[in-house]
Amino acid sequence: MDKFKKSVSALVALAGLLSLPACVNLKPAASTANSHALGPVEATAPEAAPLAAEPIYILRPQIPSYLDSSRLSYLMASGEVRNMEGSRWAEPLGEGIARAVGLFLFERNPALVEGFYPWPNTSPGASRLALNFKRFGATDSGEVHVVAYWKLMQGEGRSTSGRFHSESLGWTVGEPDSLIAAYNEALRALSQEIEAGIVEGRD
Repeated sequence: MDKFKKSVSALVALAGLLSLPACVNLKPAASTANSHALGPVEATAPEAAPLAAEPIYILRPQIPSYLDSSRLSYLMASGEVRNMEGSRWAEPLGEGIARAVGLFLFERNPALVEGFYPWPNTSPGASRLALNFKRFGATDSGEVHVVAYWKLMQGEGRSTSGRFHSESLGWTVGEPDSLIAAYNEALRALSQEIEAGIVEGRD
């Protein structure tokens, strides 16, 4: 009887060892989440662009803290933040905004952009562009609002600043592609306003 019990125990132990490789080799389920990034897919520089007297470095943008999430979201009329299932940011939102604004500025004038957050500023003489977003979001009524204050801190204590408010932007509720398109439209317009303000401040 003892030999029989020992034989059964040995067989159970062997079965357990044989099952280990199968457990180890289990592949994780493929993620169904889609990642989204702001900015142009391809930033093309103009053929003839004026040189920038003081290239700029874009500092870390300030955004509402509830947007500091990896998921795309929008606001309900009740104030609830509704996450969009299966839709995530490909990078932290602050980094994405800095990169997008930098690329939109690059499209207008490549010499204007020295770099942007999170990459280090390698040019101590570069002007610093601060972006403070009071609103950056969408609503369940299909509206998109982007409100930002910007300030360019230049050498010798000089500065240029402005306020941007997006106009007539909408999106199809629940469709992330339309939301990204609206955000890009707003950031492109913001970049144009910043460049215009920089040029005006130099005149």
